[in-house]
Amino acid sequence: MTSFARARARRPILLAFGFAAALAACASKDLRPSAGGDAATRALRAKIDTIVVIYAENRAFDNLYGNFPGAHGLGEVVDRDGRPLPAYVPQIDRDGSVLAVLPPTWGGVTASGITPVVTETQSAGLTNAPFSIERAFTAQSDVTLSTSTVTRDLVHRFFENQMQIDGGRNDGFAAWSDAGGLVMGHYDTSRSALYQLAKEFVLADNFFQGAFGGSFLNHQYLICACAPEYPNADTAPAKPSIAILEQDAAAHYLPRLKLAKDAMPSALDQAPKFAKSGNITPANYFGDGKFYAVNTMQPAYQPSGNKPAATDADYLYADPSQARRMELVFGVLGRGARRRTPVASRIPRGDLCARDSRRQS
Repeated sequence: MTSFARARARRPILLAFGFAAALAACASKDLRPSAGGDAATRALRAKIDTIVVIYAENRAFDNLYGNFPGAHGLGEVVDRDGRPLPAYVPQIDRDGSVLAVLPPTWGGVTASGITPVVTETQSAGLTNAPFSIERAFTAQSDVTLSTSTVTRDLVHRFFENQMQIDGGRNDGFAAWSDAGGLVMGHYDTSRSALYQLAKEFVLADNFFQGAFGGSFLNHQYLICACAPEYPNADTAPAKPSIAILEQDAAAHYLPRLKLAKDAMPSALDQAPKFAKSGNITPANYFGDGKFYAVNTMQPAYQPSGNKPAATDADYLYADPSQARRMELVFGVLGRGARRRTPVASRIPRGDLCARDSRRQS
């Protein structure tokens, strides 16, 4: 962790994290001065009132803070001109060979309706290395982007993320992203308010997300390090959302999505195409015979991304016929007698732990 904190009594510590969405402030009433612990622990308890966590959704550290002074960032893999250093591990194709160039940004760099426009064709042919999103496409498009430019979204899902991390080698991000080479892009955010706060307080440059994939599971892992079970998903409306995975010779599931029959073999020819990238694991993926929701599902109660059923005159519940409706969620909602008490289920932490996910996914 790179610290720029100043010694001033009873001021908050800022942790600027590179992954998922919301601002959570927790007043730590239990951090009162105590006679227990070593000198550092006692000093922290005496001088810190509040810890503020900025949870920046769907961003990797290098995407926003790769050029932060003193941090473990882009300077370890590229030189000042953006040329790869020996420490850089190049992105590989789906067959394991090194990509000659990065794939295009499938569907174009800029989001639909955003101007100026950088098209898919204009994004092709970039060097297999991290690059500046602001300047990388200027030669082909005559456009210079900025941190205010809305670019297309990038996949951030449980199984795709494991395929991208590739056992810790981090060399499969371009091959298995629906955004192609854009995953290797980064910004200069040195003039942003968050960057200045990071200079004043603390930047967690060695923070890694608790679970593979996106915000849905990581929000829950931040609180309880557990994932929601979806009982009997194979007979529920959610059945179409069960992921289809590859299996080994002993019929054990592998953390790899099965490719569609018409999927192109090279990442340079097409975005990845899977038989089913679902929101729920197959039964027994974690060895306990259960189904778990690992990608975004919707609450069974309102407010929910699923509308109430037509017969729900009280507008209390999400439509139970929707595949993305969760039967169980975390905690006891307890607002009204008609609400059920959801159950929190645990699975082994090591199975969900993303040990190394520095790049944008």
